[in-house]
Amino acid sequence: DFKQWYQRRVRGGVDGVVYGADPSSMAGVTSDHGVHHLPLLARVHPQDRILYQTERYNFESFGYTIPVPKDGEYVLVLKFCEVYFQAANQKVFDVKLNNQPVIVGLDIFSKAGYGTAHDEYVPFRIQGDALYISDYKLAFSGEVNVEFVKTPYDNPKINAIVLYEGTAADVPKLPPLQRDEEIVQEELIQEDPLTVEDVLPEEQVPKQPPKKVSRPKKANPYDEQNTQYWPILISIGVFLPTVILLCKSM
Repeated sequence: DFKQWYQRRVRGGVDGVVYGADPSSMAGVTSDHGVHHLPLLARVHPQDRILYQTERYNFESFGYTIPVPKDGEYVLVLKFCEVYFQAANQKVFDVKLNNQPVIVGLDIFSKAGYGTAHDEYVPFRIQGDALYISDYKLAFSGEVNVEFVKTPYDNPKINAIVLYEGTAADVPKLPPLQRDEEIVQEELIQEDPLTVEDVLPEEQVPKQPPKKVSRPKKANPYDEQNTQYWPILISIGVFLPTVILLCKSM
């Protein structure tokens, strides 16, 4: 039922939002590319980075169905981050709500740049058997369907989804976008055990021939689904696109 659906909670956000796991039966591909290539992101609190570093994309249009059990004002927040393309017009897609276009030609890089969190806000109202959005009145039967629509420019994607009860003024916002903000990505450093070089004077260290290191080339970083993070992510539900409803009474 509705209560159980929303109690699948595995991740607390910095604003008190508790995120659940993306259903594994969803169409599309889950990617943790941003975890490995963008450990630091602009415009987002460290506690919420994982929401923007992981994503679901699909080679066709795809979407989610969200139950909304009562009348009221709502805001659908769609969270995005461009973690691959570093130019405009490479990934562009549309978003529909109950088959009504609400975002047309979304280009995340053009909106925010590379490696920078970006949120889209879609306010709507439920009254009886009708969903009101902008100047449109749509049929409503207890659910809203959010669809990410493919265009000729690559594949649609989503990083995370939040459904708030209230108006746009009630919704936490990202800090203002700083176009000149530069984020320097740092390599993760792992301590190694002491070696002979650490304990002997330099002149006593045996000379070793240089080692050749071979690294396979990957044309598309999206193909590199490194598994070292997955046991951790799986144990806490996999932080991928997710849906939660915040009620004022909670």
